[in-house]
Amino acid sequence: MANQLPIEFLENDFLRLEYLTTTGPRIVGLYARGVDGNLLAETPDVHWPTPHGEFYLRGGHRLWTAPEDPFYTCPEDGLIATEKKNVATLKSPIDASGLEKEISFHLNGNRVSLNHRITWHGKDSIEFAPWAITQFRLGGMAILPLTQQVMGDNGLSPNRNLVFWPYAHIDDVRFELHDDVVLLHGQAGAEAFKVGNFNKHGWIACALGDALVVKRFSVDHFEKYADMGCNVEAYVKDVCVELETLGALKTLQPGNSMTHEETWEVTTGHFPATLETAQRVLRDLV
Repeated sequence: MANQLPIEFLENDFLRLEYLTTTGPRIVGLYARGVDGNLLAETPDVHWPTPHGEFYLRGGHRLWTAPEDPFYTCPEDGLIATEKKNVATLKSPIDASGLEKEISFHLNGNRVSLNHRITWHGKDSIEFAPWAITQFRLGGMAILPLTQQVMGDNGLSPNRNLVFWPYAHIDDVRFELHDDVVLLHGQAGAEAFKVGNFNKHGWIACALGDALVVKRFSVDHFEKYADMGCNVEAYVKDVCVELETLGALKTLQPGNSMTHEETWEVTTGHFPATLETAQRVLRDLV
């Protein structure tokens, strides 16, 4: 582990999950039996200034709020980490922006169940969404399934959307668009690329060569989402490829909380970063 900070772990016969115990909340290690190395990205040297002090990325999995605003990016020291009955809970103090973040998780075979909680401690009500960001190591491929036409659909109403960020160039070689899937290849580049959409399937995935990680989440078709209606997003630049899920936008009064759940499923095997792999995953999961 490149992060030179205190860590603890949960482990079973298939998975090992490592987390920081003094800063975060941050899950920094995901290891699967029979697969070499950490499936998550390690970014110990990435940091930048914020209105509240220096922020260190750390890599791995973190909890954020959308729409993104630099004011709510704060230093993360002072974490309290506990483990009870094989459930780990990582709880931050109230940060300088007024947010308190918590991630609890446990293992069940080849799955990780995660519950994310954000509590608002500002003076006034606020609207935002919980945003779960997982940074995977480079070399893999993000897989975002798209909705296709179904029997009886008259084609008069749209059924898919794609959202791009200002720095994303459509001709970026890492971006691959097909009728039924969006692929984002985890190749380092000087420029970033980000794409999102409203995902009706309730899963997104990352193919990592010897492993496939599927992130599952609930879908609410009647709620409002941030970032022009996105509940999933994928990002790549120079240190990782990210798979991100978002909960619905909610208005919180001071002292109120919102939650967002994910389940990760890790499968080992042969999952190269190719369209053929994505099509196989689609057949298995759609």
